[in-house]
Amino acid sequence: MTLADSSQSPPRESDWNPIGEAADQNPLAEQARLRRECPVAWTSVLGDGFWAITRYDDVTRAARDRDTFSNKPIGGPRLGAQPAPPLEVDRPEHTPYRRLLNSYFTRDRLQVLEPWITDLADEMISSMVIAEQVDAAQVLTYPFPARVLCHLLKLPDTDWAKIKQWSEEVFRYMEERENDPVRHAEANRKLHDYGAQMIKSRLPMGLDPSEDIVTGLLSHKVDGQPLTSEAVFGIVRLLLSAGHNSTTSSMGISLLRIAEDQQLQDRLRANPDLIATAIPEFLRHESPVMATPRHITRDIEFAGKSMKAGELAMLVWSSANRDSDHFDEPEQCKIGRSTTDAVTFGHGIHKCLGMPLALMEIRIVLQKLLASTTSITLAGPVERTTWERYGVSRLPLLLRK
Repeated sequence: MTLADSSQSPPRESDWNPIGEAADQNPLAEQARLRRECPVAWTSVLGDGFWAITRYDDVTRAARDRDTFSNKPIGGPRLGAQPAPPLEVDRPEHTPYRRLLNSYFTRDRLQVLEPWITDLADEMISSMVIAEQVDAAQVLTYPFPARVLCHLLKLPDTDWAKIKQWSEEVFRYMEERENDPVRHAEANRKLHDYGAQMIKSRLPMGLDPSEDIVTGLLSHKVDGQPLTSEAVFGIVRLLLSAGHNSTTSSMGISLLRIAEDQQLQDRLRANPDLIATAIPEFLRHESPVMATPRHITRDIEFAGKSMKAGELAMLVWSSANRDSDHFDEPEQCKIGRSTTDAVTFGHGIHKCLGMPLALMEIRIVLQKLLASTTSITLAGPVERTTWERYGVSRLPLLLRK
């Protein structure tokens, strides 16, 4: 995970294990321990190791220091064969890509999309209520965001299942989980081939570049020059994975939160306008993307630790969101808390592009589900995903009208 020459200094001992038993059983408690005892922690458990930055002030400082903590991948992109702008580039290269993509996620664009998303929620939740007992992960939180992505990218609705499957396999077979490089590479290849074919077939469709993201990418020019095929593919590859996975986790966290608390359900049913403000607090309390990487570009003393150029740092958003030096009683989920400074969706220029869409999807789903039921309770054991994506992979619910 780094290019640092470990022969220059003796190997460091790990301060923690992000995939060990303690972190697996209660990752947020383990992160709280790090904030108290070792706020910038080293682990050598995965790859060549990395630094975990856990306190709010340190996380946000590193996120702003792009000259030292860069998004440019040193050892190759995390997803696919090409770097994925704007995520895996910094300014000034970042700016034109971000500006272009932002134009597809404006308030006006989302208002146009909202009726379709509402109809989809009606369709899927009506079936759930009829069934009464369901695994909400299987029938809602995993398919719903992927179907929205297909609609957004002008893809056949039926393609959601294979896109989701391949994306999940890329996640599942990484080193820190099942560590199956062959199956990981195969899933990556399938996403690569799907994205390449999608790009190849898009221009002949004659879609309006102001309405279609992929056509817009293929038609866009920066300084008079069209985007390179590598840049277009990198963005498409990013959308095919990141365009739904964090929303799946966020939706699962939100559904679990309300299923565990009948009083909260009743409050939100009686005051549906609170739902939109409750969701950011749900996701501050349990953040769906635990951490994202930054590549250290120069030797630096940071928060008392000596970091070397070529090493990797992980900005642990989920830990920063529970830092008691920044948030009052952060272990409590308090509806009505101001979350404007939460880092659930990142911080700085790389803050999540799809945040407004994700929040809208979750709001619509919760509104429909709460309006269609009088009670939502757990109907069996819940299964969670942990490092680096904190979500809910099994969520059995009993729904009463």
